Amino acid sequence: MSSASLPPTAIRNIQAVRDLEAEVDRRRTRIDRLTDTVTRFAGSFVFLFAQTAVLIIWMGANLFLKSSGRAFDPFPFEFLNFLVGAEAILLSTFVLMTQNRQNRMAEQWGHIQLQVALLAEQETTKMLQMLRLICGRLGLERAAGDPELAQMIETTHLEELARELEKVRGEEPAAEEPPKS
Repeated sequence: MSSASLPPTAIRNIQAVRDLEAEVDRRRTRIDRLTDTVTRFAGSFVFLFAQTAVLIIWMGANLFLKSSGRAFDPFPFEFLNFLVGAEAILLSTFVLMTQNRQNRMAEQWGHIQLQVALLAEQETTKMLQMLRLICGRLGLERAAGDPELAQMIETTHLEELARELEKVRGEEPAAEEPPKS
């Protein structure tokens, strides 16, 4: 399906999401951009190959220079181990920072999705109520009196759904902390 055959509403929705994503991207700090760049590079094949090459060259050079007594980091390569450990700490910190930012973004999108879903549920409930009234006016009592329809017309209470979900998942609802004396 080409974009020309998409309904205008779908095109507006696509543009709205694109605009939201662009706004999120504009709000990124320099640190966010740096951590994303480092994480993206550290997760690439180029980094993997460069890392492997440096390790092989480092160890090879030291093993070769050992015979002449000029090895700058003789076996068991203690300085190399230190550098690799420091690099691991730094890279894991960058990855965690990137994941934290991505989690914040995912949480924001989750809130938006929840709001849209709640609005859609409210609109659907209102439409069902209106259809039920229309069926009643048209003398379609059987359709208007459908017990399943009666349940669907009821307002969905988010708090009740959350409590029921916690029960099903075997979780206890978060208890309030007792006041401190």
